[in-house]
Amino acid sequence: MKKRLLIFGFALMMMASATACGSQSSTDKDGGNVKTESTAASTDKKSQKFPEFKAKTVTGEDISSDVFKDNKLTVVNVWGSWCGPCVAEIPELQKLYENMKDKGVNVVGLAQDAGTDMDAVKDILDKNKVTYQNVVPEGAVTDFVMSIQAFPSTFLVDSEGNIVDKIQGGRDLESFTKAVEDALNKM
Repeated sequence: MKKRLLIFGFALMMMASATACGSQSSTDKDGGNVKTESTAASTDKKSQKFPEFKAKTVTGEDISSDVFKDNKLTVVNVWGSWCGPCVAEIPELQKLYENMKDKGVNVVGLAQDAGTDMDAVKDILDKNKVTYQNVVPEGAVTDFVMSIQAFPSTFLVDSEGNIVDKIQGGRDLESFTKAVEDALNKM
């Protein structure tokens, strides 16, 4: 199973590096990043649910989809240690976490390659002094991660586990903050 997951992860990594990590992001007239894709939740009447899960964090703590219930909004950032734009936005997500945690907003990382390259993942988190939780994909979360076609991908999830927005490509603190505030204003 691990070998198959490793091979599949490598294939996904190659596809992702050919797409999102090398993709261009749009900018608005002020030079800020513009969201490149929205989820079905923001365009269809049916909302898309984040998969229910029970897993471990990279520090060995238990975590489950119940993490969404504790906050108005959870920013779930799917990243990989092999993806330059993913790693570049981690300090921005840490600042977002620090700025928004008292406002009912949480940040959770989903380290795509934590199951196969935990040392690289932990090294990046340590270097960036990350204090928000990062999940090691298991079960349904692994399937969800493997379905993502662009890295980094960030999902805004409400307290009921509904994906209310999706952001693809690397972002800065200002872009993340605007997306979060827009989502909160719509709730």
